[in-house]
Amino acid sequence: MTVGFKKALRVSVGVWLAAGCLRVGQVLAADMPRVLLIGDSISYGYLPFVQGILTNKMDVVHAPGNNASTAYGLAHLDAWLGTDRWDVIHFNWGLHDMKYIDGLTNMTAVSKGKQWVPVEQYEQNLRLLVRRLKKTGAKLVWCTTTPVPEGVFGRVPKTELAYNAAALRVMRSEGVQVNDLHAFVGSPEQRLAMGGKPKDVHYTDTGSKALADEVVKAIETAWNSEWTNLFDGKTLGGWRPYGKPAGTPVGAGWKVEDGLLHKCPGVKGGDIVSEKQYADFELVWEWRLAKDANNGLKYCVTEARPGATGYEYQMLDDLSPKWNKLHAKALTASFYEVLPPAADKPLKSAGEWNTSRILVRGPHVEHWLNGQKVLDYTFGSDAVKAGVADSKFKKYSDFGSKLTGHIMLTDHNDEAWYRSVRIREISGE
Repeated sequence: MTVGFKKALRVSVGVWLAAGCLRVGQVLAADMPRVLLIGDSISYGYLPFVQGILTNKMDVVHAPGNNASTAYGLAHLDAWLGTDRWDVIHFNWGLHDMKYIDGLTNMTAVSKGKQWVPVEQYEQNLRLLVRRLKKTGAKLVWCTTTPVPEGVFGRVPKTELAYNAAALRVMRSEGVQVNDLHAFVGSPEQRLAMGGKPKDVHYTDTGSKALADEVVKAIETAWNSEWTNLFDGKTLGGWRPYGKPAGTPVGAGWKVEDGLLHKCPGVKGGDIVSEKQYADFELVWEWRLAKDANNGLKYCVTEARPGATGYEYQMLDDLSPKWNKLHAKALTASFYEVLPPAADKPLKSAGEWNTSRILVRGPHVEHWLNGQKVLDYTFGSDAVKAGVADSKFKKYSDFGSKLTGHIMLTDHNDEAWYRSVRIREISGE
């Protein structure tokens, strides 16, 4: 095992390898985007460099071991993915599919074996793998197979051209972003100059670092392209007062100041909603409250149900004596009045910035706070029905069911600030 691959299997990944998911109470550093690399030994050659470049920006891990051929991927992909979130998946197969093997999948001379996965089957396998990857809701990036140089045992130079052509047909039809490392490496002369090893498909550290730079560019492009700013730090474009038509000015209690959205204390601003509606999405925002303050963010908001507009992610100065008699279902990160968050949630004090996240995918919902998943639930589940029945929303028969709706920032007349409010629409599968 290489040093780079050992680095990938650090504590946070150990949880993933052991359990296949992250559960309520487990922490991701600063709730960073999670990136999964799937590929052969070329990919874990550049892995430590990708991790180094993205330190404190993204949590980058590699699927266990050499991910080999598409046949091997079909057998192991579900275990590699687990059950929790991936934000970007950068993946590659090909070098092992095209190699000549004996009956035990050990590489052998071209004259003595057969290809592990012929190109026609490779294309079919890739399509199945891509469709499974798309179900994660992650942004996908396909990486073309790097060149096979002359003199390599068990492979035929330029065979990768047919495999890359097959892969590109799949990626174009499935709408998957492509990171063309084959084109980046270029001719045999260019390959040697940038750090390719002679008579070997692998690369020196210099070559792996050059590949890593391209991988990072592709990952960042994929991640940034996914998001829409609901608040750009300059205007309240894209928001309107609840119950009012688009273009209606928001109330005087909402101000944009120094790049922040400020809910002014004691000045009526009214609840405001996004002009666009969302069904399946990931929403991330940063917020801070004044001492004793109370506010909230609602999702699945409908104007057809006055009095119970949507489902509220509560934001509260929990530590204030003002709220010490509230039940847990009314505290920060709860599904307000319905379900409580984890008791060990990492809430920061009034005046400090918190980062929150809501994920809605199909019937599944997650609430996160400062990098920790603190609540998950299923729309319409028995737990939700019981919580609604014990709340002030019990008179609304459809409360707790899924619907397409707006995002709302509520006005409880208290002082609050917001920044970096971003949303991305995802697959509901």
